Amino acid sequence: MATVQQISKALLELAPNSEFSVYGENYADIVWYSTNITQPTEEQLNAQIVLDQEEAPLNACKQKASQLLYETDWTTIPDVADPSKSNPYLVNVQDYVTYRSAVRQLAVHPVANPVWPVKPTSQWSA
Repeated sequence: MATVQQISKALLELAPNSEFSVYGENYADIVWYSTNITQPTEEQLNAQIVLDQEEAPLNACKQKASQLLYETDWTTIPDVADPSKSNPYLVNVQDYVTYRSAVRQLAVHPVANPVWPVKPTSQWSA
């Protein structure tokens, strides 16, 4: 049995721009308002829900990888590791390059059970 959220998500994927309401966890609980868009069949809906469930771990991996990259974007600013422009400056920028490369691989090629690299601790010049 699918949740209201799973049904709604699947319907939007199968019939973008459609208008409907979902009042329960069964196909019969869908009220279809779109007159110019055909309501997906129960079989189509169930297949989409299964596909969404299978893709959920991969999407979670992508989302976490994107968040980890976002959190370390600051390390890619050239001035951060340039002693002539920053005082103090980031000494271990290469550790972040290696880390971000590993995280980026998980964003581009997500896996269901990722092994996340350890985020470096920032080391600043004295």
